Amino acid sequence: MRTPEEELARANARYEWVLANVADGIYGLDADGRVDFVNPSAVRITGYPLEEQRAVDQHRLLHHHRHDGSPYPREECPVWRAMRTGRTVTADDEVFWRKDGTPVPVELIAVPTVEDGAVTGVIVSFRDLTERRAAEQQATEIDRLAHEAATSRALSDRLQQALLTPPPEPDHLHVVVRYQPAGHESQVGGDWYDAFMQPDGATVIAIGDVVGHGSDAAAAMGQLRGLLRALAYDNDETPATTLGRTDRAARGLAVGTLATAILARIERHPDIPVAGRRVVRWSNAGHVPPLVLAPDGSSRVLETRPDLMLGVEPSAERHDHTADLDSDHTLLLVTDGLVERRGADLDEGMARLQGALRDLGGRPLDELLDTLLDRLVPRAGEDDVAIVAVRAYPEDRPRPPEAGPNRLPPGLD
Repeated sequence: MRTPEEELARANARYEWVLANVADGIYGLDADGRVDFVNPSAVRITGYPLEEQRAVDQHRLLHHHRHDGSPYPREECPVWRAMRTGRTVTADDEVFWRKDGTPVPVELIAVPTVEDGAVTGVIVSFRDLTERRAAEQQATEIDRLAHEAATSRALSDRLQQALLTPPPEPDHLHVVVRYQPAGHESQVGGDWYDAFMQPDGATVIAIGDVVGHGSDAAAAMGQLRGLLRALAYDNDETPATTLGRTDRAARGLAVGTLATAILARIERHPDIPVAGRRVVRWSNAGHVPPLVLAPDGSSRVLETRPDLMLGVEPSAERHDHTADLDSDHTLLLVTDGLVERRGADLDEGMARLQGALRDLGGRPLDELLDTLLDRLVPRAGEDDVAIVAVRAYPEDRPRPPEAGPNRLPPGLD
């Protein structure tokens, strides 16, 4: 059995241990507001050593000004309110001033000590809110940036979707397009496509990718796409010549952007009329190469040495290339979001694309593209994906039902 004195000593030791190890600062003030005792955490938080606090007016030492630097009258202080009323007072938006003159945000609770009905002092427990406030500010900033990003993404998406118009459908060509934006965390990219008919009935398709992300990339994409479309529409020059003119015009009009692109023109074969065979004539400005898919699922990459991307050197020489597009064969133009992966090169990506197409050669074109996206990009990735697919049909047979009705621009229907 412990004696009462031993129990009291044990209790005092326990209280001293708590005072010494608790993370919150604790003050004991006398009836005049002078510091009677202070725990180590209060010393650490305020920077005042014990000897500079004991018997000192705590309000005058630590609580003399508000957040904004204006004087803090003693009679408005929550600690003195507890002293005056004899009631516990809490405050969650106060500030103490460190010895070095910097403020520390605190929340505090002031509990008066009462003996024989008289207030003899107050115990003040306070918590440093610096880290919490920093976390709150960081969370607020993250929310603000997320809101701005979502707004920018929505605007960019609307801009991009407005520019990526439905393709024409000539009588014996079926043109299908797909655009899949990047994941929600990523910004909209500069991927684009185009497909239109020239006055002589030839079909022009284009695909490209502006360097960068966000609304700036989407705006640059719109400018470049519109410029290329206008220059390619009503002339019979080769794709390489048109890409060169586009590059020079972009420089002259201060469309300062870098972009990869393919411009292709699908023409009737001059030596084999009304037989379903077409010639694809294209020029490649640093873009992923085209691919031709046969009905049996075999495919060939139309690999050529690509020319410089747009925006690097407008006077750079550009080259045209040609390949036959037979009946029921499909020409595919894609952006790098479909084939590129971290840690893998473009050759691996193209091989993966060819593997995914192996059983799709005879599928309807819409089904082919949807299945391809499911296989290669089942979830929205880090980059946008654009695809243009063109399937040729024999001109001596009706347009297949799965291709849908003809859709021609005014003047060509």
